Amino acid sequence: MHLFQDILETNREIIPKACRLLLKNWPILFTGIVYSIILIFLWRVASMFWILAGIVITLVQSAIISNYLYLIENIIRYQRITMEDFKAGFTAYIWKVYGIMIVIWFVNYGASLFLSPLLNIRLGTVSLWFLVKVAAFLLLNCLPEVIYQKHFYIGDTFRYSFEFIKENWIDWYIPNVILGLLCYIIIGDIRIPYLLLGNRMLAFASSKIFLYLAGQVLLAYFMIYRGLLFEILSGTSRRKRMFMRNQYR
Repeated sequence: MHLFQDILETNREIIPKACRLLLKNWPILFTGIVYSIILIFLWRVASMFWILAGIVITLVQSAIISNYLYLIENIIRYQRITMEDFKAGFTAYIWKVYGIMIVIWFVNYGASLFLSPLLNIRLGTVSLWFLVKVAAFLLLNCLPEVIYQKHFYIGDTFRYSFEFIKENWIDWYIPNVILGLLCYIIIGDIRIPYLLLGNRMLAFASSKIFLYLAGQVLLAYFMIYRGLLFEILSGTSRRKRMFMRNQYR
């Protein structure tokens, strides 16, 4: 009973706060256009880098992710974003994001190289490799929030993400699943890279522009909400939150 009461009380606080922060910082809705333009240019010139193309592409993708996370951080921490924040965001977490992407790539490559026969074993209609990826997604789901809120080294970032989910999986997943389903119902997609980069915008059809804007609103709200939720859950225990609420009543 206390568990679900805590979830309700926590969300009663952060759901309207996330709405207010999104309305106050509405320019974040148009960052996807900038990111899309950057990536379009990147893909056109990528062949010029020859064997270094993969490194350059990963670096640019890391810069874009760094930028968005930095903007979300400033919205949560200072309740505002500026053009200076947008400029600084491309380098704020680029090397941490790049390092995490490289670790994930090596794990994927090593698994496919050495464990392929085992991972291709099918359990019903799905492969063991698919189940491993789902498990990794679930156990490291809060990785974006750990990147910009905890400032750990790469190895500790993975470790803390796992520990956080282990301690808070009910509080974290119930609202996240609900918001994810809402995204899927409204725009038919929940893939963050797809929403962030605004691929639907590129056709410039009015219906697709509407879907793009809807996707940006949902994504920005989703990320602000997750940041606020992570901040509360990682900074307090359930018992402490209940005690503090009783103190102020």
